[in-house]
Amino acid sequence: MLINPYKSALATIPGSRMLAENLGLIGANFPDEKTKGRLWTVTNLFAPIKGRALGGIRAKLQDQKGFVTFCNQRDLELLIGLAKPGNFCPWTDSEYPEMDSREFYGMCVDPEDLEDDLFERELQLRCLMAASPEYPDIIPMGYQFTRLIHLNSGQDVEELDMMLYDCDPETGLGPDTRFHTLMNRWTRVERNKIRWEAA
Repeated sequence: MLINPYKSALATIPGSRMLAENLGLIGANFPDEKTKGRLWTVTNLFAPIKGRALGGIRAKLQDQKGFVTFCNQRDLELLIGLAKPGNFCPWTDSEYPEMDSREFYGMCVDPEDLEDDLFERELQLRCLMAASPEYPDIIPMGYQFTRLIHLNSGQDVEELDMMLYDCDPETGLGPDTRFHTLMNRWTRVERNKIRWEAA
């Protein structure tokens, strides 16, 4: 077990759901259970989402081709070898599932995960802009970038996202760096399924 997410204090980076502590997991990697040649690496950790049937922290993963996905804490503990199927999981008060069972979710994303990934990418973009005098303080309207996303087993997509307006819609002041207004700033232009193949 990594930690008990219900008994441990999980500090986040202010204004985000990113955990301030990496729990020694950043850089941990493991092979994909179903796709030969695919290797996943933990790149960030995020706070639990209230109301989810399966709680715990969430790990953001990236493979060698740049695809990102997320994994819940319980299943990550299995994937990195901290637990085995049939062991008792204290924080879920149940046994760890077999990795080929319906109870094992593995790598997948939902809307909250995609928001966390988008916000992290926006922060990285702002850091790049701040380091270069060529770029303005505000992300230009119409700015686009592509995300490679592993939605779930067998579903990989390429998504194009675009900045709508990097300002507070009420005051017109920018840049707007708040997490809770993230989805007012960005929109998905398109999403296309693509096939992941080993090099």
